[in-house]
Amino acid sequence: MNKTLIRTVSIKLDVDGHSAALQETQQHFNAAASWIASVCWQEGITNTNTAHHRVYGQTRTRFGLGAQLAVCARAKAVEAIRATNVKKSETCPQFGPHGSIRYDARTYRLMSLDRVSLNTMQGRIACRMVLGKRQHEMLVDPTWKIGGADLLWRNGTYYLNITQSKDAPPLTETPDTLGVDLGMVNLATDSTGEMFCGAKVHEGRMRYHHRRHLLQSVGTRSAKRRLKKMSGREKRFQKDTNHKISKALEESRCLVQGTRS
Repeated sequence: MNKTLIRTVSIKLDVDGHSAALQETQQHFNAAASWIASVCWQEGITNTNTAHHRVYGQTRTRFGLGAQLAVCARAKAVEAIRATNVKKSETCPQFGPHGSIRYDARTYRLMSLDRVSLNTMQGRIACRMVLGKRQHEMLVDPTWKIGGADLLWRNGTYYLNITQSKDAPPLTETPDTLGVDLGMVNLATDSTGEMFCGAKVHEGRMRYHHRRHLLQSVGTRSAKRRLKKMSGREKRFQKDTNHKISKALEESRCLVQGTRS
């Protein structure tokens, strides 16, 4: 059982005129990650150290990345290959020019107040984090350790997803405890035996995938408008399904407590 809790704080960024530097870094970083993935895929490399010795020097000379950004690109590529192998897919992972940039402790730094320093192709830049109340509380919570981050681009806006971790508290079972087992076929199964099937989610995912494939193959203006309209629907569908499951589990927990009280 994993004894470490991990959470992500998603923060909107005000890039303050640095969009060109971020776009350039984004393009070079993802081009490098795609090339690394192709090399590792063809040579059957899934070990991080082996991949580092094979591609590090060429990554820096080919794409002009700094030392640590080259390491982050390699890590992103190798993890994508491992995930692809787990899924038993026969397609080498590739990354578009608007893919995420992975940052570690050496390539980004949280500054005082609401500023963050990011490494780019043009050197270090400072951006303002647009923090909400909850995001601020999560960042300043001393019980959580701040880890790496991913810079995302969504519809012209940059977001920084910062990971935090801490040791999980010891598990204490009580008569009112409701256990939940997560899975793929059955998204959740609680200790009372109630199952929440994932067939509807899988069906919806395949339906959206088929629609996107058809519209992308057409390439007309109306198809592009339709793709834009569809953007985010699958994510909202999955979010709604997870919300319904969590509400049902909460109701089951209340029933268990009511039965045993």
